[in-house]
Amino acid sequence: MAFERKYSDEVRAAAVRRVVERRQAEPGNRSILREVAEEFEVGEQSLRIWVKRLDDGMFSAGEAARLRQAPRERLLARIAELEAELESAHERIGAMEEEIEVLKKASAIFAAELAKR
Repeated sequence: MAFERKYSDEVRAAAVRRVVERRQAEPGNRSILREVAEEFEVGEQSLRIWVKRLDDGMFSAGEAARLRQAPRERLLARIAELEAELESAHERIGAMEEEIEVLKKASAIFAAELAKR
């Protein structure tokens, strides 16, 4: 008697994708596996194994990339935002350094004026 698969590949992929998305959105939530298992009406332990296979790289590269595509795009967008914010901070720092130099020169002039008195 051959082993019969209880869940389709589509259900497995969708459930794993949901776990990956929820982990990205709710990193501290420890009940994600249970909730997703209930949502897709699959066994919690089965889902745990599928996710572990993804984490261990046992899914093919195409499947893993496809499952992680949405979170990857969000991460790339966030990286772009942070790079823009960093560039802005560098510009502000440069402007502040110039102001500091002007203030140093002004204080030197005032100190020289006070020393003359």
